[in-house]
Amino acid sequence: MQQRISALRHSSMAKVIGIGFLVLLMLIPMSMTRGVIVDRMGVSMDAKRDIMRSWGGEQLIGGPVLVVPYKRTRVISFDHRDQRDDRYGERIEEQGELYLLPERLEIDATLVPEIRKRGIHGVPVYTANTIMSGVFAAPDTTGMGFDDAQFDWTRAFFALPVSDARAIRNSPSININGEVAKFEAGGASIAGFPPQIMALAGNLLDEQSRNAPLSFSIDLDFGGTGRLKYLPFGDTTVVNVRSSWPSPSFVGAHLPETREINEQGFLATWRVSSLGRALPSRWTSDDVDSLATVNAAFGVDFFVPIGPYQLTDRATKYAVLFIGLTFVAYFLFEVLLKLKLHALQYLLVGFANTLFYLLLLSLAEHVGFAWSYLVSAAGSTSLVAAYSSSILGSWRRASLVVAMLTGLYGFLYLTLNAENYAMLAGSIGLWMILGLVMYLTRGIDWYRWGAPDEHIAADNESAAQEELFTGKRT
Repeated sequence: MQQRISALRHSSMAKVIGIGFLVLLMLIPMSMTRGVIVDRMGVSMDAKRDIMRSWGGEQLIGGPVLVVPYKRTRVISFDHRDQRDDRYGERIEEQGELYLLPERLEIDATLVPEIRKRGIHGVPVYTANTIMSGVFAAPDTTGMGFDDAQFDWTRAFFALPVSDARAIRNSPSININGEVAKFEAGGASIAGFPPQIMALAGNLLDEQSRNAPLSFSIDLDFGGTGRLKYLPFGDTTVVNVRSSWPSPSFVGAHLPETREINEQGFLATWRVSSLGRALPSRWTSDDVDSLATVNAAFGVDFFVPIGPYQLTDRATKYAVLFIGLTFVAYFLFEVLLKLKLHALQYLLVGFANTLFYLLLLSLAEHVGFAWSYLVSAAGSTSLVAAYSSSILGSWRRASLVVAMLTGLYGFLYLTLNAENYAMLAGSIGLWMILGLVMYLTRGIDWYRWGAPDEHIAADNESAAQEELFTGKRT
């Protein structure tokens, strides 16, 4: 029994299985570290939402919509089966609203970006200085099926969609052919659209104005966070956006017709026709698909490179590779130099590797990812190097471990910053490492490795006797 236990202790397969178990055991502190990362990401998102509530959220802006109330009388004839005269019927009075979009809409916006912080968490915000201008064609209701309607022009108004009107910085007004009307809070006057502000148009639309094109202009300044999108509410919509933000991301249903991006900022121009939206130029209350309308929006997102939390979380996915390869290196020292290392020594080295990720997270919140990565890698490597010099018997042997860890940390940093080639780099790196391990262990007799000397001697004696016996038989 004692011989079996001794053989098991010195078995190469038992050693490999034990190392594999230790690698799996190290996943426990790694999962705890990832839990800390998720918690800190939640705190960061809370800070972002707090800033959005105070400054203004992601903005969705549309052009002005002319809304004209109307009423009409319809006569519903009695059923012929009723013996009364079908020339008579029930008169029903209908009320509704006619919505008219501009024939041409031009938007010129200058976005002034800045970083707002809550504690250590920063969020990019902007102030949009916007000028809208354009033309409404002379109102035309022909072909809509209610030419007999009576329009109440005294109650007409302009509705301007602004998803977060709390962030408006000025007192906006609409100028119609030289006459001005101020916008006020309006809520959801047009069902299915983003919230709107309203300007009464009754005093601006006399009979002469209604029979000619209406030129308009609006000066609107508002704040927002992260993203700004526009709705193509003109039969022809032209949007020009400029900003000093150096890394924009263009989003939505339409990409810019032209764009210029450099270190000083960007300038982008969109040109969208009415064919690029699921919305007619005029409609009544029940004739519009609001979801399709909102999906036609386009604009710009203040792109922020992947933050420290996302990078740290991505780095933890390579933890098994780091721990496993470090354990393999120590195992090779045992095999090639006939050293004996205890499981506890493996665990201490594994804990030094996992500490790297916690250091990386805590430092990245204050000094940025690059510097925190350098300091954390140096700290973890120095721990392993000092300990390795003792358990491996010399600094020369420890330097091999340091070289390996330095290469691994460098490889990981390049992989994290080259997302498009991360999988390719990882696959090639693993192929090279596996090839190196196979090369170093190509001449090892795994059946005899780790066996006691008396077992080896007994095996050699048995082999000699078998050879002698074979020779006699020959």
